[in-house]
Amino acid sequence: MCIEWPMAESFRRTNKKLALLLLAAACLNVATGCSLLPREEAAEEPPAIRAPKISQKPEYPVKRSTLELKASGSGKLMSEKERNLFVTKDGRRYVDVRAKAGDKVKKGQVLALLDTGDTEKQILRKEIELEKAELDLKSAMRADNEEGEILLRKQQLDYRLLKEELAELRTELQEGKLVAPFDGTIVSFSPEVGDVSKAFEKIGRIADMGALVVAVQFGNSDLEAIAPGMKAIVGVNAAGDHEGTVRRLPVTSEGLAEDSLDSYALIDLKDMPAGSQHGTPLSASVIVERRENVLSIPVAALRKMNSRYYVVVKNADGSMGEVDVEIGVRTTTDVEIIKGLAEGQKVVGK
Repeated sequence: MCIEWPMAESFRRTNKKLALLLLAAACLNVATGCSLLPREEAAEEPPAIRAPKISQKPEYPVKRSTLELKASGSGKLMSEKERNLFVTKDGRRYVDVRAKAGDKVKKGQVLALLDTGDTEKQILRKEIELEKAELDLKSAMRADNEEGEILLRKQQLDYRLLKEELAELRTELQEGKLVAPFDGTIVSFSPEVGDVSKAFEKIGRIADMGALVVAVQFGNSDLEAIAPGMKAIVGVNAAGDHEGTVRRLPVTSEGLAEDSLDSYALIDLKDMPAGSQHGTPLSASVIVERRENVLSIPVAALRKMNSRYYVVVKNADGSMGEVDVEIGVRTTTDVEIIKGLAEGQKVVGK
């Protein structure tokens, strides 16, 4: 006999539903699980690799040109008539300064005064003594005896001595004055009231602005190639380039002052630029050699190995080869080819 239990059947149905629900949840979890994980970034594409460009060496034609070998220097506009200013007294104070840089002055004009103490009073007393001595001398000249002749001789000696002493005092007073040696313009002037003088020390400079000249200093090696009469190009600050001619080279004596005109080469310009002023800086180049209508190539195409000069020539078919050359004048940019190349050929740069 078989007995069926209602609760057992109900239990089986419930377990079956629960199993179906768990299975559905598992499937849903599998289906949606991927969306809960972080997204993977898309892989970057590697950059395209470009083939490197092969640099092409420059090519230059062999051509005819004019080459100029130049010696270059620098300098300034100076005056052919200029002089340092100084006093000859040491340890005296300046009591008056009457000039400054840029002033135009006349010959003999007082520029500064030194303290001379009571020199003027001494001169006045000495002038009186001299006048009295002169009267005594005239009185002694009237005597006609031997004693009178002796007195006359003494009076003559006293008069001569007083005259020399007066001259010395006047010289000392004059040395306390600094005066302009000629008509000109004060280029520089440094003393101030209260300063103490130093004998023969430069305190200023005066120049005649009507006698300006181009003064240039060149290197010793360049001076060996320069001669009077050579053509020159002078660049005067903002006034542009001007043609000129070398007048003379520097004086070769030693011990010259830095601002002495003798330490410069002088160049004469055809026309001095308008408004030129003393001290204006300038540059100059002298053409020491000029070669016209010569074959030349850029210095950048010339090669050297030991004592051998050569170039790399590019032929019409594109092939290249070395060719030995003989060179002549060489400037900073070009070199003369005496032998080895023909006009129109192409050479390759370095």
